[in-house]
Amino acid sequence: ATAALALVLCVALAVAAMWPGLFSGHDTIVGNTGDPSFFIWSLQWLPFALSHHLNPLLTDYLHYPSGANLMWNTSILFPALVLTPVTDLFGPIVSYNVLAVLGMSLSGWCAYLAVRRYSQHWVSAVVGGLIYEFSPFMVVQITGHAHLFVAVFPPLLVLFADEILVRQRHRAWLIGSLLGVTAACELMTSTELLAISAVLAVPALVTLAVIFQAQLRERLPHAVRAVGVALATFAVLAAYPLYIFLFGPQRVSGALEGFGFVARPTSFLVPSSFELISGLSSVQDSSVYVGVPLLILAAAVTLQMRRRAAVMVAAVTLACAMLLALGGHLTIHGGPTSIPLPWIILEHLPVLGNVLPVRLMVIGYLALAVIVAVFIDQALSATLRWRVAGLAAVAVALVPLVPSLPIPSGHYVIPAFFTDGSVRQLSQTGSVLVTPYGTDVPDQGPEVWEAISGMAFRTQVGAVYSPGPGGQKSGPDMDPLGIELHNLRDLDQQAPAELSASVRDTYMANLRAHDVRSVVVGPSVGQEQVARLFTELLGSPGLRTGGVIVWYDVHP
Repeated sequence: ATAALALVLCVALAVAAMWPGLFSGHDTIVGNTGDPSFFIWSLQWLPFALSHHLNPLLTDYLHYPSGANLMWNTSILFPALVLTPVTDLFGPIVSYNVLAVLGMSLSGWCAYLAVRRYSQHWVSAVVGGLIYEFSPFMVVQITGHAHLFVAVFPPLLVLFADEILVRQRHRAWLIGSLLGVTAACELMTSTELLAISAVLAVPALVTLAVIFQAQLRERLPHAVRAVGVALATFAVLAAYPLYIFLFGPQRVSGALEGFGFVARPTSFLVPSSFELISGLSSVQDSSVYVGVPLLILAAAVTLQMRRRAAVMVAAVTLACAMLLALGGHLTIHGGPTSIPLPWIILEHLPVLGNVLPVRLMVIGYLALAVIVAVFIDQALSATLRWRVAGLAAVAVALVPLVPSLPIPSGHYVIPAFFTDGSVRQLSQTGSVLVTPYGTDVPDQGPEVWEAISGMAFRTQVGAVYSPGPGGQKSGPDMDPLGIELHNLRDLDQQAPAELSASVRDTYMANLRAHDVRSVVVGPSVGQEQVARLFTELLGSPGLRTGGVIVWYDVHP
C-alpha cells in the first residue's frame, strides 16, 4: 500500500511540474525543442519499422541513402516499444510527453523502492525517492535527453545487488535472469547510463566486500551463480544489438561530442538556473549541484553512522561520482589544467569515451538519497528536541535543491502539409530534400515532420551521427548545395538570380547523390530565398500548400 501511495505521489508531482508542456497543445512538449526531435522520431520509428518488417536498429529514413546506425544514436528503442500503443493512438509528440512523465516519476519511485531497503520509515524513503526524481541531474535532463531522464536502471541495480549479495532470498537463476533482462532493456534505452552504472558499481562493490569480508566465503557462491546467469541472459538478448553496435554498418568512432561536459569544483556548490535560488548565480546549466548544506549533512551523517554499511557504500559511491564528474583534468574557471584526475584512465576505454563526466552524478544523487533517508530515520526515532533539529537540518540541506518550476515547455512548428494527407503525394522512391537544412533547427526539425507524417518519406537530413572525418559527423552532408541552403537560412543571404552552368551541375550532382525525387521547403526565416533557389535550379516554381513549398517530381 505504501509503495502504491509513493507511486501516485511521484506521478502527481511529475505531472504538476510539467503541466505547461503537457496541456498546452498537441504540438507542445516538455522541455525544449532541440534534442527531443530525434527522440520523437525514434518513438515513431520503432512501431513503423516493426510493422513494415524493417530492421529497427538501422535506418535509411534519415541521412538517405547511407542511413544511420541507431545503436550509435540515442534511439530509446525499448521505451519506444513500451509506448507503441500510445504512439499509434495519439502520435509521437503525445508519446514523448507520456515518456517524460513516466521516465521522471518511475525513476523517483524506483529510487524509493531502493532506499526503502535501508530505511525504517516509508516517509524517509519517499524523501529519498523525491531527491532522486527532482535532483539537478534529472531536472536538467528532462528538458531534452530522454535516454537519461528514464533513469530507472541505477535504483533497480541497487535492488538487484542487495538481493544477490546481501539478502539472497531468491534462487540464483531467477534473480540472475531478471538482472540480465533488465540490463538488456537498458542497453536498448541508454548505453551511456548502462556504462555509468557499471563504472560506479565497482567502488560500491569493493566497499561492500571490505565491510562484509567475513561473510564473503559464505555468500560468494550464490552471488557468482546469479551473476553468471545474468551475464548469460544479457549475452543472449544483447548479442545482435551489440553486433550492430560494434560491427554493423554506419558505425562511428571517436568521441561523439567534440567537447567534454566536466564539473568544476565550484559546480557542486553553486546553484544553476535550474534551481529556485538561481538568482544568486549566473551558472546556466549544472547537473552536479549539491550545495554546501547538503554536503555538510552528508559528511556528518557518514562520520556519525560509519558503521552502517548502507551509509558507507553510499558515501564512497558519492565521493567517486563527484571525483569522476570532474573529468580527466581538473578544470578551473579559466579552463582545464594539467592536473590529471582518475577519469583520464577511463575516458580512453571503449564506450566510456562517449560518456559525459558530469552525468555520473546521477548515481551520486541516488547515494545522497540513501544517506539522507537513513538520517531521517534516525531523527524520527529520537526525542522530540532532536527530531525537530534533525528534520530542520534536512530541510535546510534540501531547500537549495528545489528546482525552478514549472519545467519549461517547447513548441514545434508543424505545417499542415505533414498532417492533412498531402505528404502522401511525395515520391515513395528515393528521398525528399526537406528544409530548413542542418542540425540546429530547434523548432522545425525534419525528423519531427517525418515522424508526424507516419514515416511517409525518406530524407537525407536528420540529426544523427554517421561516419565522417575523424570517425564521425552529425547531421546531413554539407555538400555545396547543403552549404548554400544553410547559408540562405542562417546568414540572410540572397539567392542568386541565375546559376552558372558549373554551379547548376554541382547542385544537380548533389541531388543525384541523395536520389532526391521531391523537395519540400518548410517555414523558416529564409524560406522565400530557398524557394527562389530551387525555382531557378529546377526550372519551375513549387506548389504552395499547407505552409510549405513543394516540388513533387524532381528529376536531377
